[in-house]
Amino acid sequence: MAHSGTGIFLDLDGTLANSLKVMRIAYNSFLDRFGKLGSDAEFSYLNGPPLSEIVQYLGAKHELSKPHEELLTVYRQIIKELYLDVIPNAGATDLLNKAKLSGHKTGVVTSNSIEQARHWLRQVDLIEKIDIIVASDDVRCGKPAPEPYLLALERAECAARKSFAVEDSLSGARAALSAGIPTFLLSSDPDGTLPGTMTVSNLGAVATRIYPAFPK
Repeated sequence: MAHSGTGIFLDLDGTLANSLKVMRIAYNSFLDRFGKLGSDAEFSYLNGPPLSEIVQYLGAKHELSKPHEELLTVYRQIIKELYLDVIPNAGATDLLNKAKLSGHKTGVVTSNSIEQARHWLRQVDLIEKIDIIVASDDVRCGKPAPEPYLLALERAECAARKSFAVEDSLSGARAALSAGIPTFLLSSDPDGTLPGTMTVSNLGAVATRIYPAFPK
């Protein structure tokens, strides 16, 4: 059955949540526990995929001897502790409020766990502004595959071309574009753009583009 609703779907880390610094600390802390060093290039490369894939990559790349599930548990615990201090990105609440007033369904499409996503949204009083969440637990193939966004469209009963996605990573933007959704990419780097996306510097610019009739 074809859906006709309109929606706005946002990534969590680095998009809705001001968490990139925290995720970098978590990445460094995880590798440090095993006597390994990370790099800016590697962290950037790993911005987007599900945590399970990130841990699998790091385990192989850095020759970590622990079983995958044990490594994943360690990484999740580090993130859980650090996430206590994460706040929403500037403009997040305003964008979600305008989406609701415009009749748009709202969704979070994240490579984080469903538990962590829900906990954070409650912690910052945004949970009531979100209609659906698609997390790493819900899909077989995470970003940059389109499955997370296709599932979000299905759950929200929205049409891809009538909806919008907001991402901060090339991996996430590729996933949304592959699902046929017009996509905003948060980036202040002129070299960090992706053909087909609408590049903006912050969530306020997204709100202005989608909801021009509303005052700032």
